[in-house]
Amino acid sequence: MTTETATPGRLTATLAEFVTDTDPAAVPASARHAARRTLANAVCLAAGAARHPVVERATRTLLALGLTGAHRLFARPETLAPTAACLVGGIAIHVEDFDDTHLRTVIHPAAPVLPAALAAAELTGADGAELAHAVLLGVEVACRVGNAVCPEHFDRGWHLTSTMGRLGAAVAAGRLLGLDAAATRVALGLAATQLGGLTSALGTMTKSFHPGKAAADGLEAAVLAASGFTGPELPLEGGHGLTAVSGSRRDHAEALRGLGTRWEIEANAFKPYSCGIVSHPVIDAAIEARPLLGGDADAIAAVTVTVHPVVLDVMGVAEPADGLQSKFSVYHCFAVGFLDGGAGPAQYWDQRATDPAVVALRRRVRVVTDPGLRKDECRAVVERADGSALHLHVPHATGSVDRPMTDEQLRAKARLVAAPVLGEDWRRLWEAAVGVEGLPDVAALFDAGRSWEEREERQERDERDEREERDEREAREENG
Repeated sequence: MTTETATPGRLTATLAEFVTDTDPAAVPASARHAARRTLANAVCLAAGAARHPVVERATRTLLALGLTGAHRLFARPETLAPTAACLVGGIAIHVEDFDDTHLRTVIHPAAPVLPAALAAAELTGADGAELAHAVLLGVEVACRVGNAVCPEHFDRGWHLTSTMGRLGAAVAAGRLLGLDAAATRVALGLAATQLGGLTSALGTMTKSFHPGKAAADGLEAAVLAASGFTGPELPLEGGHGLTAVSGSRRDHAEALRGLGTRWEIEANAFKPYSCGIVSHPVIDAAIEARPLLGGDADAIAAVTVTVHPVVLDVMGVAEPADGLQSKFSVYHCFAVGFLDGGAGPAQYWDQRATDPAVVALRRRVRVVTDPGLRKDECRAVVERADGSALHLHVPHATGSVDRPMTDEQLRAKARLVAAPVLGEDWRRLWEAAVGVEGLPDVAALFDAGRSWEEREERQERDERDEREERDEREAREENG
C-alpha cells in the first residue's frame, strides 16, 4: 500500500526555490555551527583515509582511465578531473564508516555532498563561506527527501547515502554554480534519474563507492543543468518520479515540513566508533561492562543484547571474514568494545576481524530485536561464568543527537584519524575546516595540511639512500 500526503507538483519546485533563495544570513547560528562540524569531521576523515587501500585502488584506476585534471585530493599528490575527484573524495570520507549520520534516515550526508561542493567551488573560485552554505543546503535536501521515503525506501534495499546523496550533491554544486530555480530543478532531475546504490553492498568496497559516485553524479548533474540541459518537471514527486518508483511511501509534506525553520543538519550525528551507527549503543554497553568484569572475557559465559530491528538488518554479519565485513557485525562490535575498550579504525582491520580472542567472544553474543526500542538504544544482559548476571541499559548511544559529541571530542577524533597521515599539521587542517567561513577559497583548505608531502619526500629519500647503500655493499662483495 502506498502512502502519499502532499500537494502534487510542489516538492521539486519548493526544494529548488529553497536552495536558490535561502540567504546565508537567515540561517540560524546553530545550523551554521552544525554545518561547520559536518564539514570539519568529513575533511579530517578524507585526509586520514588518504592511504587506505580502497582509496589507493580507486585513485590508481581513475588515473589509468586518463581522468587527470586540476582538482585536488586531501593528503594525496594526484590531481584529477572534477568528477573523478568527487568519486575519490566520497570514498575517502566514507570508507572507514566513521562519518556523520542523520539517524532518522541513516544517511551519511557529508560523503556525497562535500566532494561535489568542493569541486564546484574549485570551478567557480567560491570562498569558504559559500562552500559551507552550499554544504548545509545539500545536506538539508538529501535528508528531507530521505524523510519522505523512509523507512520503506531502505527496506526495499536502497542505500540512502547513495540515492539521496545524489540530490544533495546536485543542489550543493548547483548553488555554487549559480543555478536559478529552474536549472536547479533540472539538476535534481538529472540526479534522480541516476538513482542507484544497493544495501547488498554493505561490508564491501562498493559501499564507499556509493557516496563517491553520488558526489560525481551530483556534480555532473549541476554542470549539465548549467549548460542548458532540460529535464522532467516533477522528477521527485511525479507518477514515475524518484519517490514513486523507489518505495511504497512518499510523504512529500514531511519533506517540506518546517523547511527553512527546522534544520535537519542539526540532527546530523557524529560517530565515536568506526562502524555502522546503529551498533553504537551495543558498543557503549560493552565498554560499560568492561570495568565491571575487570576486562576479563573469560568471565563472560554469554551475552544477550536487545536492539531495534534495523540493527540486524544492517549489522547482522555473524562471522565477518575481513575488516570491512566486521564493520557490519554487531557481534564483532560488542567483542571489540569489551576487549579493547573502544571501536576506532584499528578495531576493524582484517587482523582484528579474525583474531581468535575476538572470534571467541563474539560467538557468545546473541542478538534479539524489539521494535519498541529506539535505533540508538539497547539493553544487554551479560551472564557471568559464576552464574550471576549483569544488566545494562543504554538509552541513547554516544554521539547521538540526545548524547552528542562535543566540539572537543570531535577535535580529538580528528587527531585520531588525521595525525597518522598529517603529523602535527592535523591541527592546521582542523582549524581551517572549523573556520571555513573565513577562508578566501577552497585552496586554503587543501593547503592547510601539507606535511604529508614532506613525509613522502623523506620516505622516498630514505628508501633511495637504502637502495644505493645496498647496491654499493653488493658491488663491494662482488669485487672481493
